[in-house]
Amino acid sequence: MRRVTKGPGRRPQSAKRARFMELRARGWPIATAGREVGVSRTTAANWARGYKVYRGGRVVGTVAPLDPLAVRVISARYLSQDERITIAPELGRAPSTISREMRRNVSSSRGYRPFEAHRQATRRRAKPRCRRLEMNLPLRELVGELLAQR
Repeated sequence: MRRVTKGPGRRPQSAKRARFMELRARGWPIATAGREVGVSRTTAANWARGYKVYRGGRVVGTVAPLDPLAVRVISARYLSQDERITIAPELGRAPSTISREMRRNVSSSRGYRPFEAHRQATRRRAKPRCRRLEMNLPLRELVGELLAQR
């Protein structure tokens, strides 16, 4: 196995990665953002999902992914990280939103920690799931027939 050395001919991809992150923040899919930036689909997926670093067949480290929930635009229904930092009635948020935030994220020993609260909130958000039409073939065929009749 030939090892590729990093010589003066290789350019850092930090500018491409920054542009990739910017496109992902606008809601672009991973593959499309990678194509626009000029990197392979694998590289784009590695940037978005993280990857392991191997030497001699053993894992020697990991590269953390971009936080997909932090990159994605958050609905106004949820508190932003800045709002969590300056949580107060002057935010103009409903009292129920503030009380729910405090109920979920106040620790009895440490009090309210805004950065930890934001991390927990992004972890609690819904995960992607398979849709009913993707899982149920007869239902998908029925819906296709009914749409064709229309």
